[in-house]
Formats: sequence, structure tokens, C-alpha cells
Amino acid sequence: MSGEDGIRRTPTGIEGLDAVLNGGLLQGAAYIVQGPPGAGKTILANQICFNHSGRGEVALYVSLLAESHDRMIRYMQALGFYAQDRIPDRLSYISAYSTLEKEGMRGVIRLLGQEARRRRASLVVLDGLFVIHDVAGSELEFRSFVHELQGQAALLGLTMVVLTNQRRGPDSPEFTMVDGWIELSDVTHGLRAARQLTLHKQRGGSFMRGSHFFRITQNGIVVFPRTESAYRLEREGASPEGRMSSGVAGFDRMLGGGFPAASATLLYGPSGSGKTTMGLHFLAESTEEEPGLLFGLFESPERLIGKAKALGLDFERLIARNALGIVWRSPAENIADELAHELIAAVKHWKARRVFVDGLGPFRSALLHPERFALVINAINRHLRALGTTLVWTLENREFFLANNIGHDDLSQMVDGVILLHYAVEDDVLKRRFSILKVRDSDFDPRARDFIVTDRGIRVDAVGGTPPRRSEEEHGRETPPSPHGAEAR
Repeated sequence: MSGEDGIRRTPTGIEGLDAVLNGGLLQGAAYIVQGPPGAGKTILANQICFNHSGRGEVALYVSLLAESHDRMIRYMQALGFYAQDRIPDRLSYISAYSTLEKEGMRGVIRLLGQEARRRRASLVVLDGLFVIHDVAGSELEFRSFVHELQGQAALLGLTMVVLTNQRRGPDSPEFTMVDGWIELSDVTHGLRAARQLTLHKQRGGSFMRGSHFFRITQNGIVVFPRTESAYRLEREGASPEGRMSSGVAGFDRMLGGGFPAASATLLYGPSGSGKTTMGLHFLAESTEEEPGLLFGLFESPERLIGKAKALGLDFERLIARNALGIVWRSPAENIADELAHELIAAVKHWKARRVFVDGLGPFRSALLHPERFALVINAINRHLRALGTTLVWTLENREFFLANNIGHDDLSQMVDGVILLHYAVEDDVLKRRFSILKVRDSDFDPRARDFIVTDRGIRVDAVGGTPPRRSEEEHGRETPPSPHGAEAR
């Protein structure tokens, strides 16, 4: 198989990793996979071997460790990629420990070449490079061994993966000599810990540089390429014309007919202000021709369907007709890139034209590097706009009355439209109110409106007179419109 750059590669078959590698590991090349005990090296190597053998190829796993393979294989049997019927015809496990004891490092090189030829292996894993470093008489001998490994991979045209748990730096000779260097590590943030894969080097081919988070699941390793790298668009196409109804007639009139097609809009307001309710109205307009998707990170699907029913919105009918899909994830212990990939995959699966994400906050809290927030959300929005999807996000703020600005985290720059939802007090009555802050490249009614939630949904209070129209450029990006009526602060 060839990658986008035309170089022949061996796919790992690991979800997300081949995207990072631009198609897989280079053929005729040697890679070092480095990481401390428990980082996932053994699972990674075995998963690559089983995936390789599952494509009809032959893999060879060679260990330099003193213990037998039985214990390792017993642990692998609990993982979804394990397939007993491939051993030993397509996947063989052999030990080189006694060979190292009797014949030294050159004996190990001889054994690797001999067994790879005999079994016609196109993938070889060598587990325990640190053992070679410990027995080598000098750094020169160690470098010579690594050089021989590289030569065997090139001579036989196979892919070699070498595992080590040594914490040696980037200037160590083994990393400069091999074709590729992958590091597995744990990163912590407060009480949270996450697994991280860093592709430091891949000679002669393009790849997705930097670090990427991954999980070890019951099916093995899953890698989540950094969202801003995986969904980078060099140039966006022209925005499609047309509008997508919000599902609320009075709101559509203020927007000039609804949300601009293929846009991203933020509903920004405090708890109970109507963000989710507005999002449910938006999804209620879904059809079989233009399906919708609810990506929820707070309330369960059952509660949301019940809430929609209380508003007179029949989500059960939409679901039965495949006009609406619902994906729900707990807001706790997430990886932002995992959420992003899952959201985009769900949009593609449902061919969704309307997407409501409730909400944006869990994406931010799932980031171990908060400075990536705008990069991740912008990448998601750009990709979904390119798919022709109209997206509505929610985000909770702590100001129950009109917020002074939304400059925090550059929220306004992440989306095409911002709707502020807030409360107001008039004659000792607490009212819900919304204001349109911006709609990119579009006119809109800047006046604040009160609305109520009934058993027939949202009803927007009318305002007399001809509504003024205002474009985003005239209205500005950060200053919210002045609401009518007295405000309580």
C-alpha cells in the first residue's frame, strides 16, 4: 500500500494511527517505539502484528526478555484484536534470549534474518532493545547493532518495530539511525491522566507531527489525531446560499429567514435560559432528506426526547423515520480530540445537515492544553461547513442577565453567529430574553426580544414597528445590542 506521498507503507490497522503516519509504517524501514513500562508498547506491537496477519501477511514477534511469551499472550487474549487461529502460521513468537546469551548480539542479528526469511515475514517486532544496550560493551557496539537492524529491514524489504523502555534523549544514536521514532507516554493534569503518542520522526515520508492522545480499550489501542491537524483545510470553498429554519418563526424573522446554511452558531446563556430548548426546535425541522443529529454531553437521550415531547416536538417520529440521530456521551473524563472525531464521524454516518451540540463546555474541559480550544473548535466548524452542515452549539455562562461581552477564549471568532440568551426583570417579573449579537455576512434584527416557553414550544414576543436591519460589520463583533426595557443586574 502507498501513502499520499507515493511511498510504500505497511498499514498498522490501528484506528487513528495510520492517519498520523500518513498511511502506515514505511516498508524496508526500522522504527523504535519508546515508552516506560505500562505505556502500551506491547499492546501496540501485538495489535500491529495481528492486524498485519489478518491481511494475509506474515508477522514475527521476537523477544529479548527472559520470561516466556505465554504470560504476554494470555493478556493479549482479552483484547478484541487477538485471533488464536493466526498462530503460528501467520504470526510466530520466538525468544532470542538464549541466542543472545550464547552468541551475543551478532547471533541475534543472524537469528532475525534467518527466521524472517524462513517464515517469509514482512513485519518483525523486536521486544527489548534496552537488553542489547545493557550487554553491549560500548556505545559503538550498540550503534553497530542498531545499524545492522536497519540494514536487515532494508535488505529484506520488511518493516521492523523495535521496542524499548529506556528514557534516552533525542541525541542518542539509535534515534538518529532508525527511520522512525514513536514515543508513548503518560501526561497528567491535576488528578487526570492521559496517554499520549508522539511521532518524533519518519524518514523519507510525510506524517502528522507532534503529539496525539490515545486510549487502550477492550479492542486495543485507538489513536485520536490532533483535531486541528487532522481536519486542516488549506482553503474553504464559497458558502452555500439559503437558510436553515431555527424552528421558531419569530426567531427566523429576526435572522432574516433562519441560520445561514453551512454555518456555526453559538447559543450563549446561563442555566435555564432556553439554550437546549432552542436547539431542540432547530432539530425538530429535520427531515429524511435533510437529517439532523443531536450530539449531547449533558442530559440523556431519554430526557431530551421527553423534553422535546413536552414542547410539542415529536422526536420519536423523527428517529423512527431516520430523520434524526442522537449520540450521547458523559461530560466527564473525555479527550477533546476523541469527541471531535466522534462528532464528525456521526455527522458523516447520518449525513446530517442540521447538527445541535449541547454543549461546547465539555470540549473545553476535556482539553489538557486549554490553549488549543479555539484551534479545535475552528477545525470542527470548518470541516462541518465544508460538508454543508449547519451547526448550533450551546455554552453556559455565569451571568444571568445581559453579558457584557463574550471575548473570553475568542468565542466570537470561533463561530459565524452568536445569540445571547439572558434574563430581564420588568415589573417584578423575571423574563427570558435573547439578543442577536452577530450573524456573519448577513443582516439581522439587533433588537432584544422576550420569549416564553409553552407546551407548544417557544413563542417570541412581537415588537411593533419596522425592525431595523443590521449587518455584522455595522453591528460590530463584541458589543451586544442594547435590550429594550429595564435590566436587573
